[in-house]
Amino acid sequence: MSEKLMTISELAKVFKINQHTIRHYEEKGLLQPSEVSENGYRKYGLSEAYQLSFILFLKELGLSLASIKLLIEEGSRRDYTNVLLEKKEKIKEEKLRLEKISKMVDEQIEISSKAKEEMYSISYAIKLTLLKRMPLSESFGISDLAEIKLSSGLFMEKIYYIIHETFYDICIEEAKGTHFSISSGKYYFQLIEIGSEKEVDKEIEHALLNHGFPLIAIEDSERFLTNGNRITIKVLGEKK
Repeated sequence: MSEKLMTISELAKVFKINQHTIRHYEEKGLLQPSEVSENGYRKYGLSEAYQLSFILFLKELGLSLASIKLLIEEGSRRDYTNVLLEKKEKIKEEKLRLEKISKMVDEQIEISSKAKEEMYSISYAIKLTLLKRMPLSESFGISDLAEIKLSSGLFMEKIYYIIHETFYDICIEEAKGTHFSISSGKYYFQLIEIGSEKEVDKEIEHALLNHGFPLIAIEDSERFLTNGNRITIKVLGEKK
């Protein structure tokens, strides 16, 4: 029984791609029609459909056409498995990156949409990793970020300042953080808006009158909702 073949337009429709893509794959030697009629019409069977599906899958994984051709023509089952394992690791990394972005988006939504509250809620113990320790007389700036070689993603994360009598620690939250821990619960907090070093010193002195050392201050994504060069910092107080 002879197989009923498809035209190039029919094949393109099945895979939701255009005919030029199929012709391009033919030009690159990745796919050949089952037969070409006397009038030049290309016809494709099930074998070619499977081949095209494989090519599109590898393209989706990010392989170049040259790499795909090499894998098809010379690759072994082990080569293919290695490609899949490598791509699997990259997918895991991308998944973690997207989960991190999703968390940032959730925080932005929460900050920008909720009304001002009197309590600062922490749903789980926050473990902090130390980025840098600074003398209380010095300000943390962009040059310090460059020194500790952090990615630009830090600007979207919460930054925690653990302020002691003569120094303060700049920290970020990490699951394996061991430098400092903030227990879960609801905290009274003071929201301060600052725009200069003098204002920072003044507000810290005022907060210390009520709370003492160590003082926990949090700079979060609300910094993007303030005007000009001013930023907002939440200073945690007593736990309810």
